[in-house]
Amino acid sequence: MMIDYHVSDHWPANEPAWTKSLVSSLNRRSPRQPELPLTTCVEEIRSWIEFASGDEAWSSRANRDSLLLDLDESARAIGRHLRGVIATQINAFRVSFIGLITAPREVRRQPAGQRTDAVWVSARETARILLEHLDSREAVAACWDDLVSAARSGSSAKGEHRAIAELLHDQIRRRGLEPDHTFSNLVGMVAYGNQPDELPLAKNELRDPEQREADAKAIACATAPTTDVVVWLGYQGPVSTRLESGRVFIIDAHWAVPNTRDGGQLFPHRDELANLVGRGGLFEVRERVDEQSSADFLVRIDLGRTHTAGALKRAQEVAETILDVSLYYGGGVRPHLAEGVVVADGRAQTTISMALRRETGFPDDRYGGHMTAESISEFGPAIANALAAGQLPLYLRAALEVKMAADRPFSRDYALREPSEADITSVIPLADRVVEHIAAHAGLAPDETFRLLKQRWSHSHWLAEIRRAVHLCLIGGTRDGSLKDELVREWYNPTQPWILFAADRRADLLSICLIESERAWIERILYSISNHSTYAELIAEFEAQGDMLEARRQRIRNGLVHGNPAAFAAIASVREYSDFVSGCALHIGLESFIRAQDPATDLSTRTPEFVAMQRGVDAATFWRKSLEAD
Repeated sequence: MMIDYHVSDHWPANEPAWTKSLVSSLNRRSPRQPELPLTTCVEEIRSWIEFASGDEAWSSRANRDSLLLDLDESARAIGRHLRGVIATQINAFRVSFIGLITAPREVRRQPAGQRTDAVWVSARETARILLEHLDSREAVAACWDDLVSAARSGSSAKGEHRAIAELLHDQIRRRGLEPDHTFSNLVGMVAYGNQPDELPLAKNELRDPEQREADAKAIACATAPTTDVVVWLGYQGPVSTRLESGRVFIIDAHWAVPNTRDGGQLFPHRDELANLVGRGGLFEVRERVDEQSSADFLVRIDLGRTHTAGALKRAQEVAETILDVSLYYGGGVRPHLAEGVVVADGRAQTTISMALRRETGFPDDRYGGHMTAESISEFGPAIANALAAGQLPLYLRAALEVKMAADRPFSRDYALREPSEADITSVIPLADRVVEHIAAHAGLAPDETFRLLKQRWSHSHWLAEIRRAVHLCLIGGTRDGSLKDELVREWYNPTQPWILFAADRRADLLSICLIESERAWIERILYSISNHSTYAELIAEFEAQGDMLEARRQRIRNGLVHGNPAAFAAIASVREYSDFVSGCALHIGLESFIRAQDPATDLSTRTPEFVAMQRGVDAATFWRKSLEAD
């Protein structure tokens, strides 16, 4: 049975509940709130201000209303401490943004790159100022205080703490620290009194909870140190090439790694690579015919004096830009990142190793590899020199990313690779196409079909939340192992409808629940099975969420189709809803075909459970009567 580090049962008898709640609220595997972190929301709006097309994007009132709705919901999700720190800046940005979305159409139609009107300038500048304040130490400290306050209150029945934790995670990332590592350090401090440099789960004597919380706050508010950062990346692919230009150095691993040994030939950065290879398990090359290399060629990126957080991603962006440009002009087989290591002040730190299948669309595609090597040799130096002087211009970079994202699924070697973010992104417009096809099958307008499907969201989401609540109770270790084993057996081997299990064993589930931050929410969700008024409150909340998610889905879909910006965090936030809409539509279409029934009628017909609950019957009563009738 999996034991979650965030829900340990090691606490002494006198430990206050709020520290347990604080620790478990740092677990980002919990269900996430539909509101976007304020930083993500403001960044997306700023991207729209910079990139979104004038006529197609800004002329749509639905797009404008959805962005404002997201901003208001994200602002409402922050706590009072942070609100006090950024109140002036967020109010100024909201006023400026309303001025933009209500400006005359001829102003909103100004194309990207030529938006010099006062409303554009004001919205852009107030967004920048707000993000600067959100990135400040004072704002991070305030967000931490809000998370602590939520833990102390014990009243997060709507999961308010989740949005606060997500915002804190993003603030830490934006300040140059590794957010997952920092959250792990926060858990270690609050739960075990461990300093960041101590081993996880060290058996320290727990100090005063207030002191542990204060020390954790200092960890959250720490400033990222800057060092001389170099990143080595190991790529797999039948590519043999060498390039030294700007801050980029590319070399064949099969030649370079053996020459790091004593007596080997000299080449740039040889000693640095020798230290990395000497650590073992990194950049291993084959010595026998029946062996495989972990990397075929190496890319060294000098990032200069900077912080190490996100260094691997930044270096990969540089390397991928060179590969994108080279492949765009010269073609070839695309190499894939397999290994990477960050070197700070000469010492290796973060290391990644990715499990990738070496097969391409054409097994052992030597010809494609030769094409890639020639492309890098011809076009790589120019782009590497340009990147050394500064990042690729935003509009050029966006155009390149869009082009390569469109071409990549159809390239020589993409068919057998794992899905990328571009593939995930395509779920939104493809899901729209599923609904549009079902609408045509049913003889309905697409908008009417989407409306009917959205009506199903709140109840279906409520059922999904019940399942999540049960799963949260069943994870982690507990002193009462026999009761937990009994509940797990009943949950996975049911003898009655699963929803009755959740209703009948509610007290037992709550008794073994170790996730204090979710306890109030779990209790509310489980109670709603037998209490119709609580169910009605939840349905009203989920209907409001559905309205927001549907508006965001439309905005993102239109953005993806028309080439407007859509933050990946925003795309991911509507993926569940988009999957629900398309999956529900397809299921109804198939079922109506199998039963030879009218799909338009099936789309409008609701389940007996839903009909009964709309009439005031709670779910537990409905299912008990159904069993009696059977």
